[in-house]
Amino acid sequence: MFCFLVEMVRKFGRYTSAMVRKLLPKRLCNVRCFVVLTCIALLAIVIFIGVDKEIRGTKREVVRSNLNEDFARLNLDLEKLGSRDAVHADQPVCMQPHLPVWTEAIRRLYTPCRPPPCNGDDHWVYTRDGRFYISAQIEFRVGKIQCEYAAIVNDKDASKTLRTVFPMKNGSLLQSDAFRVACNSSTGLKYVNIHAAIMPTATTNTNIVDTKKRYNVLMYGFDSVSRNLMKRFLPQTHKHFTKKLGGHVLTGYNMRGDGTAAALMPILTGRKETEIPEVRRGHSGAKPVDDILNFIWKRFENQGYVTQWGEDEPHLGTFQYRMLGFQNQPVHHYMRPFQLEAKKSKDNQKYCFGPKRSHTVFIEWLKEGMATNFGKPFFTFGFFSQYSHGNNDCFGLLDEPSVKFFDFVEDLGLLNNTFLILMSDHGARVGQIRQSEQGKLEERSPYFGIYVPQSFRKEFPMKYNNFLANKARLTTPFDIYETFLDILGETDETSRQQNRSFSLFEKIPLGRTCDEADIALHWCACLSWKNVSTSATHVTTVAKEAIRYFNGLLDAESRFCHMLTLNIIVKAVRMDSNQELLRFKGTSDHDGRIADMSGKTSPDHTYYQVIIETAPGEGLFEITASVNVVSGVVYIGKDNISRINKYGDAPACIASRLPELRPICVCKQNTSDSKL
Repeated sequence: MFCFLVEMVRKFGRYTSAMVRKLLPKRLCNVRCFVVLTCIALLAIVIFIGVDKEIRGTKREVVRSNLNEDFARLNLDLEKLGSRDAVHADQPVCMQPHLPVWTEAIRRLYTPCRPPPCNGDDHWVYTRDGRFYISAQIEFRVGKIQCEYAAIVNDKDASKTLRTVFPMKNGSLLQSDAFRVACNSSTGLKYVNIHAAIMPTATTNTNIVDTKKRYNVLMYGFDSVSRNLMKRFLPQTHKHFTKKLGGHVLTGYNMRGDGTAAALMPILTGRKETEIPEVRRGHSGAKPVDDILNFIWKRFENQGYVTQWGEDEPHLGTFQYRMLGFQNQPVHHYMRPFQLEAKKSKDNQKYCFGPKRSHTVFIEWLKEGMATNFGKPFFTFGFFSQYSHGNNDCFGLLDEPSVKFFDFVEDLGLLNNTFLILMSDHGARVGQIRQSEQGKLEERSPYFGIYVPQSFRKEFPMKYNNFLANKARLTTPFDIYETFLDILGETDETSRQQNRSFSLFEKIPLGRTCDEADIALHWCACLSWKNVSTSATHVTTVAKEAIRYFNGLLDAESRFCHMLTLNIIVKAVRMDSNQELLRFKGTSDHDGRIADMSGKTSPDHTYYQVIIETAPGEGLFEITASVNVVSGVVYIGKDNISRINKYGDAPACIASRLPELRPICVCKQNTSDSKL
């Protein structure tokens, strides 16, 4: 179009010049030719501006058109910003909101936890590698020690103490996973305590051919911890898991019912409570859960695995609080008998077992299980409730110990063939924050992270790629059960017939909805998207805030990088909360099965996703932001920004020195890394 117009202007100029020469006296020709040619030039400029405007307008329409379709999204984490090799992922239908981790309102709701120190004498005895030992250090201090030992065992989900063994000699094999010990020293001092331990496991199953080709599973879980709550109170644990170890958080993971059982039963059995025979206390015909359900750990045991399961609040036991519990001991190593006896002890304090924090005792038990049975494949699940159920002010006490626990697992050499799962059942269900829209969304968005071992990635690269593609897609507890079956190489025809579960190693449909995943609407954290005008007030505010955010990052590098300006707003959508979620108030029955939909929660934030083009460099960015509907304050987090077109060599001047700025830096002329 432009070339055609230029040719027309050129021909018109020649024709006009010839006419001028014929019509005007020769002496005036030079002056008049100058005037005419000047007019022609001005006309050409006007036409050029019009054509350029048309081209730019066409370009904008093309950009909008292309981006209205399924465009590639490059996930932008400013700590890894700008990887040219990053994988593009399509956008799933179910999108959960990016909620701010901290707000001033949230900060005001929490009180720093300062529990009193634990009291009690140093332990006179300890266990290691399945044996009982008397501390030489203590014996040096108090004199010769003799002990009697009483095994504590499981008896239909209650604890039972067996007859004593005296003397329990130093180095003796353990006879149980929990015991009561009473010791006397030659100087007349006494020691009485309860200990958790790991008795060596004798696995007789021969179904397993080569233990080196089996993948361990280690689940490390917390009650009532959302994705945001984990980042608030266990920031080092989250960072260690995702950055150092390379674990991935499922950002589309959605709870599917009220309470811990609604989350763990599908994970461990592939079933939900309402579709199985009666297991609740006080109900006619009720049976223990292991009479009804085939738990996943039994499938692991059948393939020669050592199994271990523990909870730190026995009165809140997942399968005992409302249900009849287990008729038989569910796993090889079961912490419930120890916890029941320890809670009875007069020396027991809140957060303490004698001289040690309760979480320390629990973590040491998990570690001892892996060390004692080292070399055997294992399925281990430890679930902490004491520090996060009901009140999570003290949850931060678990941050450093959790990092050290992961270091132990790595130092033991297990990460090459162990699936490490850092998880929760649901977000906080009570408290002031739960009464807000953010609190409701957080409750439905529990933390669920999975580290896939290196050996699995190499053996099954396609499965691992599917897993990476599924990270942001709608996933549920049923999918975790299916993933365990995949690890074992087994199937469950009943779960497959329900058509509600997928292994994380097969591609989960982008269009999957809560209804298809068997999640009731009032539990669904997905947001519905509506197109909005690019000139809407909140949209332009988000765009301007994004530019301000970018330039704040670039400010220290302004010598090398251009400050950015907003060129155009390409597209905007508003994400509205599920109205069923806002109306959900709680459950109206003791068992958490019936929803009370009389709530009147008002949205306190509106979520926008805005695509902008910046100048110079014509960078295209997709920004997800929350806007406070009262104050108008915009929140944009670094994890909520994506660069969705290539930047080429534009950031060459800082590419190697500051790779995190590559997506947003457009270098000024005559600057390069070599000149820094």
